Amino acid sequence: MKTLVLVVDRDDDMGTKAGVNGPVIGRDENLKATIALGLADPEEADTNTILSGIQLYDDLVKRGIEAEVATICGDSHVGFQSDLILANQLENVLEVVKPDRAILVSDGVEDESIYPVLSSRIKIDSVRRVFVKQSPSIEGTYYMVVKTLRDEKMRRRWIVPLSLILIIWGALSLYSKMIQFEASDYSDIGLLSQMAWGAIGVVLGFYLIGWAYHWAENVARWMERSRKAVRQGSLVIPFAIVAFVMIVVGILVGYDVSSVYRESLLPSDRSLAVSILLFVSGSVWFVVFGVFAYESGKSVTAFFQNGKIKWSFIVMMVSVLATGFIIQGAVDAIRVLLNYSPQGIGTVIIFAEMITGILIAVFSSVLNASLRSESVKNADPKGT
Repeated sequence: MKTLVLVVDRDDDMGTKAGVNGPVIGRDENLKATIALGLADPEEADTNTILSGIQLYDDLVKRGIEAEVATICGDSHVGFQSDLILANQLENVLEVVKPDRAILVSDGVEDESIYPVLSSRIKIDSVRRVFVKQSPSIEGTYYMVVKTLRDEKMRRRWIVPLSLILIIWGALSLYSKMIQFEASDYSDIGLLSQMAWGAIGVVLGFYLIGWAYHWAENVARWMERSRKAVRQGSLVIPFAIVAFVMIVVGILVGYDVSSVYRESLLPSDRSLAVSILLFVSGSVWFVVFGVFAYESGKSVTAFFQNGKIKWSFIVMMVSVLATGFIIQGAVDAIRVLLNYSPQGIGTVIIFAEMITGILIAVFSSVLNASLRSESVKNADPKGT
């Protein structure tokens, strides 16, 4: 009976870092791939995983067991796409090696999550998880944490959710204290110090998101493109300024609406949820038309530069318009459920807003599909 030692690299570090495409079959080929990956990134855990698979293969051969070792690689976009690639590579390995059973070698739960896919195609006798030894000293632990945070996947997996929690908590805390401060006719100075925690949460949350997605580098590139656009007489800049002004005005109007109309409510109705709904209702269309103005500027600039309008700009503007109707309808519906519905807003209007948003969204999808197929036909008029 032939045993397959199967190493799984679900996020395709071997391909992205060492340029080695899976599947890799055989001891010598896996050893070459391991050396290439180790030279590309000496601290990569998959290097140790593949070496562990080779070691297990050698041990099986010494015991007189017929065996083979292979490594399959997924994709950097972990999920359905990577699992589909792994399944296809596994089929290739099974066709070449023709094993009767397999031993799975991985470096963590992420790789082992492919276990159901593997077990549906071959009997898996054992799973070996490889742990990389680390220095027990404080310096070693600090170094390991720093290196982990530098990893793009780990950074976005852990830092971004934490950032969103900080932003939501900080914004709600800051907004509630601002309402209390305004209700006290700006006399309760002690509330200012209580606002500090909310402000810190919002600032820290945005800083962490910016760090995770390299906002500093992106802003620098955007500034460089903006300077080039100004020198070339691009219309994006004035449209972007208009969009920015409209978004800022929308935020101010939303705050003004929430603060003014709260005064007309009974004290029992002055909840944070009602204030948020009033803020969204007052600002949503300013924000929507701000984005609409920015996309219009990009579309007009593309038309003057290339003589044609990109279909993606049109679809984007239609989608933004649909989003505005859906958000407005959802806000009005929640206000009705909370027994706070302004005069003139009933179920008919809410239904009309939601249906209008959905129909525009469907139109956007149809428009996207038709324009995309048209662009494919234009690129290949013979249909080859």
